[in-house]
Order: sequence, then structure tokens, then C-alpha cells
Amino acid sequence: MSILAKTDGRVAGAGVLLPQRHLLTCAHVVNSALGKDMLAPDHPGAIALSVEIHGAEHTVEASAELTAWIPPRTDDGGLGAFEWNGDLAVLRLAGAPAAPAFEPPPWHPMARRQSVRAWHGSGEPGVFADAEVSECDGRFGYFDGAERALDIEPAYSGGPLWSYEESAIVGLVTAKLRIRGEVRRAWGIPWQRVTRELRRAGVDHLLPPPDEDVRDHPVYPELTALLDGELSLSDGWVRCCRAVARQCGLDHRADGAPSADEFARLLLSRERALPALVEAVRPAAGPIADDLLALGRRHGLPKLLTPGEYERLLRQLRALPPASAAGVPGAVRAALSLAALPGALLAGFGGGEACGDGGREGGRDGEGEGDGDGDGGRFEALIAHLEGLYGDSSPIDDERAAAVPGLLRAVEFVAAGCCPTAALRAELWQWSAAVARRLGVHEAALRDRRHDARQWARGASRGSAPPRVVAKLSSCGPAPGGAAVSDPDGPERYRLRLWCDDGGGLRQVSDDSERPRGAEEVAQEILDAVGSLRRPDPAGPRFVIELVVDRDTLEVPADSWKPAGARTLLPVPLGAPYPLVVNCPELRELSGEAMLDQWRERWARLDAEEPVHIDDASAPDPEAVCGLLMERLTAHVTVDVAAHRRAGVVQMCLAAGVPVVLWDRSGQPGSPAVRHATEVTARELPEAIRTYRTKTLQRPAEYTGRPVLAWADAGRALPRLDLVDPTE
Repeated sequence: MSILAKTDGRVAGAGVLLPQRHLLTCAHVVNSALGKDMLAPDHPGAIALSVEIHGAEHTVEASAELTAWIPPRTDDGGLGAFEWNGDLAVLRLAGAPAAPAFEPPPWHPMARRQSVRAWHGSGEPGVFADAEVSECDGRFGYFDGAERALDIEPAYSGGPLWSYEESAIVGLVTAKLRIRGEVRRAWGIPWQRVTRELRRAGVDHLLPPPDEDVRDHPVYPELTALLDGELSLSDGWVRCCRAVARQCGLDHRADGAPSADEFARLLLSRERALPALVEAVRPAAGPIADDLLALGRRHGLPKLLTPGEYERLLRQLRALPPASAAGVPGAVRAALSLAALPGALLAGFGGGEACGDGGREGGRDGEGEGDGDGDGGRFEALIAHLEGLYGDSSPIDDERAAAVPGLLRAVEFVAAGCCPTAALRAELWQWSAAVARRLGVHEAALRDRRHDARQWARGASRGSAPPRVVAKLSSCGPAPGGAAVSDPDGPERYRLRLWCDDGGGLRQVSDDSERPRGAEEVAQEILDAVGSLRRPDPAGPRFVIELVVDRDTLEVPADSWKPAGARTLLPVPLGAPYPLVVNCPELRELSGEAMLDQWRERWARLDAEEPVHIDDASAPDPEAVCGLLMERLTAHVTVDVAAHRRAGVVQMCLAAGVPVVLWDRSGQPGSPAVRHATEVTARELPEAIRTYRTKTLQRPAEYTGRPVLAWADAGRALPRLDLVDPTE
């Protein structure tokens, strides 16, 4: 790890990764990076430094903020002329976390005769110095450079001293002794003193837990025997060891392979080292790879994926657009219906669970990553949980074939149901196929899981819509002779026809559709129709009330209508207990079959396309509105324009075939109802708007919006609407 100077960005020293995105270095390295006297004891204040974290294959650049300052102490008693105490600093990575391949290294106490290696702060893999610990009293450790090795220079300060015997870091490089003579001697801070200093500074929560001797692990004898067998005698053993070291972000010996004991300790102390070894061994020695896997399963070694597999999966899941990422919980539940999946684990993926159609090609490849820091963390937690689940199928034919792990089954369902593009879906399929080969999963078993996932995705795309009541609502025109059909007080009256659909198709449930009704009577009849429906799943979504209206009735305030009568003990507005949406087929049909095709294609992209917001600034005139709508196949639009423009803009959206349009009929600028709905995915809007309407009952002064949601599901049939002669 490199600590860079503030002034010119050159390397000031090195550091070591600690848990919880923290870094450890020497305080004098921080002083040097700030251009101060290296042993200055005063606290630098709230500062941030640029750092580079070097892995086997790539480097991560980040900013790190100072969180703990343990200054150099030259006035402590019992110090020699070239020694000082303290001299430690802890920094915390700001912004994005380190890549998953970068894990905090293990630590071990420093002791005499340990062979150690120190790296230059530049992170260049070939710039290192080998030495041997010649003296260590727990406060200071002295080490002498090996023959034909590079000398330790100032830019090594703060960097780790790695012991190959212990497969761990034993201290930090601190200073070089500039004494005439043949010996190249330097000293460092042993791990023993690092722990004492960090505890004294109150940051001992960053210390790794005390090391248990892995030689006491029940798998240790079997693992050592396996590593000491024919595998270690093969020509590819050195290659395998180096492959594991690279995957785990470790350096490796240049003079051969580690002993079976040393390598077994590494495999048991690094969570993903055993999967990495299986990956390296599989091509040349499949039976030994199976034995390693069997050992891991038998003794409950937790991690399933190699560091590379883990990082690739995380990257591919983060590439899902937010609307598609919202479908991941539903896909995981469908894939692992019998597994115990904590609710908190599946919460927060955009707030929804509706997956898209697995066969769609909509969306833009690689755009709109749905992770942020938040979703990234949720994906990490989900993967960690799924890695610990057992396989869900029996071996096929070959008794050595492994069962399909729960994680692979879940990935297959995510690929089939939540990927908006063929490219993203193919990447996940390639990933699961490669992991299956490494694990020895039979191809036929994986094909079965992929078939199950496709079947589920097709069923989910057809059957995820909730039960509904469809109400055809039309305002009554003038009565014969010119008199308006109205109550004595003059309220509007409506004709009403009702259909119900609880999964078995539409059926008409109203009679006397030509009789004018007042708003209260309309509300009561609709609620009576809802009461007659059978709810397929009591725990499933609520019934939806779908009002089919013409262009002049789009903003009818039906959601605020309250039923009345002797039977009504709870006169709540119609839009509070059930989601209420409007549908205006008249506007879609204005432009003929071309716009109807656009409507169907837009609906197919509902989970893939990002919503478009139209306000007076983004679309000041009709041409600009048209440009926004035609730029891409937008499926979800929110409208927040001046009241005198609102009806025209909304009708343009619906005429263009946009299936989901949200606006606020209250006319207030900067609509709070529209802002409330921007936090959820399109498929959650009906329920989100219902929730907002209930809040207007509780706190009307706070929730002042009057949202209207136009919703036109291209996959659900509308009733055949027979035209009525207006003279009748």
C-alpha cells in the first residue's frame, strides 16, 4: 500500500490494511506526506491523504482520513540513540470500499530468526528487501539485510514485514540505522507493540481477533496429509501455490513451494484460499480437487467462491439497473423456496420484488449500475449468506458429482428473471457454468436448474399482476331537452360498468350501466365488487381498482370519493384501502396501430428503462416534450409542470404509448406527491400512491399532493367496450 505526498504525489511511505476499511502506517510517514518534520509529535488535524492499495492484478486509488494519531515519542525512558516509541497512525478509507480481493492480512508476533520481506512503498512487485530478525524484545525488532538483497530505504517505512514461516505480518518497517560497517540493519515496530499502542489509543476494535492455532482445527491433519501426497510431487504444484497467492493478494516465494504444513495453515486462515486451490488444481488433478471440496464440506469451511469468482459475481450484480436489482429478492425466494432467508437480508434492493420477463432484450447494456455503496453492501451480505447453503439436488450418475449449491441456483434465477439484456444474462450464465465446473457439478444438474429458472421467469412475467376490479367510468352528458342530469346541489353524475378479474379472466358484474350515479354511489358499487372477489393469496398484493376513462375524465377525483349509506360504518376514500389507477385507451388509439406497438414495447421495458421526469425546465414546449418521449422507449414518466400545461403534457405521454404516467392534480409546483414516488420502482407505484393517499387522511397539512397514476398493463386485457349511441 502506498501513502502519497500532498505536494507532488510521490511515495512518502507504505501501510497495511486493517479491518473495517482502515489502514495502519507510521506517524512519521504521515508527517512526511504533509511536508512536516518526520518526528513532529503534534496532531496534524483533520487531514486526508491519497493512497494506493496494490493487489495481485490491479490497484485501487482512494482517499484516507486520519482517525488515530500515536505520535513518535523520543523522550520515553530507556531508549537508545536510534530508537523511539509510538509512531503509528490509523487512517480510514473514504468513499468506495477496497475491492473484495483486498482482505486485511493475518498478524503474528515477531521473534528472533524469522525471515521477513519488506516492500517498497511504490508497490512495485520486484522492489522488495529480504532480511532476518536478529533481535526482538517486544518493543523493537531489528533485522539485518540478506546477502544479494536490496537495502531498506526510507520509502519502505510503514510497510509490512512479512514472515513466510508464519504466513503473516510480524511488524512494520520504521527506520534504517545509518552506521558504518558491513551490516545493513533496520528496525521496526513488532506486532506485540502495535497491539499495545492501538489499545492505548482506543482503537483496539480494529485489531484482528486472537489467532487460534489452526493446527488444532479438526481438518488440519487430513488437509496436511492430502497436500503432502502426490499433488506436492507434481510438476504443477508450484504453479498452483502461486495461483492461490495471487488470488489472495499475497506475494509468493521465488525459491519453490511452501511446505504442506505452511500451506495448510494458509488455507485454514484465509477464507477463500481453499476454493482458489481447488480452481488451480481442477484442470490437472480433478480427483484431488474433489477430495479438497469434500474436506471443506465435511468440516464446514464456509466460503464457496474463490476471490476472483466472488469479485466477478459482485461486479455483475452491481451492473443490474436499479429497477432490475429490485427483482433480486423475488428471484432468490423463488429459487430457494425451502431455505430460511431472513427478511432483512432481502430488504432494500430498490424496495421491490417484481422481476422482469426473462426473455426480454430491453435496456442498455451496462448502464445504470444499481449498487451505489448501499446496494453493493446488500449484495455482499446476500452472497455471504447464500454461500453457506447446502446443495439442492442429488448427484447425477457419477457419485462424485457435487450437488448444485444454493448460490448457483439463485444466480440462475436472477439471470433468467432480472437481467434486462441478453449480454448481462449471458455473463451470469458463463459465471455459474465456470463455478459449476470447478465444483464438479454435473452439467445436467445445472441445466435442470436453468430450465427451472426459465420456467419461473415465464410464469412470473404472466402471473405477477394482482387481482383487479375494472370500472368503466363516463361522465353523463346533458339530459334530453338541455337540462343537466344532476342532483339538486349540482354534483357530477356518472355511468358505470364493472368487471372483476381474480385470476380467471374478466367477468362483468354490474347491471343497469346507463343509470346515472353520484360519486358516493359509484364508490359503494366498486367496493361491493371488490368484496365479491376471491383473493388468490391472502399474503399477496392488494386488489387494484382500475378506472377506464376518456381523455376528459383523466383527473376525475375518484380516489377521494367516499361511499355512503346505512351499511357504511367506515367512510374512507376509495383510494385509501386499495390502489387506484386510471387507464385511457382512447388516447393510445389516437395514432393507430403504430403507437399501440410502441405501448407494448415500452411496457416490456418497464423494469429496464430509467424513468423520465418532465418539468417546465426540461421540457418548456410541446416539441421538447415530444423529444424526451421519443429519445428512447421510456416506460415510466413523472410530470410536474405548471397547472395550465399539465393536461396537455399528460395526454401527450399517454398518446405516445407511455404505460405509466404519474402527476399531481393539485397543481402545486414541486409536487410532494411526485417526489414521494421517486424513491420506488415503477411496479411499486400503485401501492406507493395508495400509501401516500392514506397519509393525506392522517396529516393533510403535511401531505398536500393529490397524485394521479395512469397505468396500462399491456399484458392484461381490457373489457370489450361497446359504443353507446349518445342519443339513446
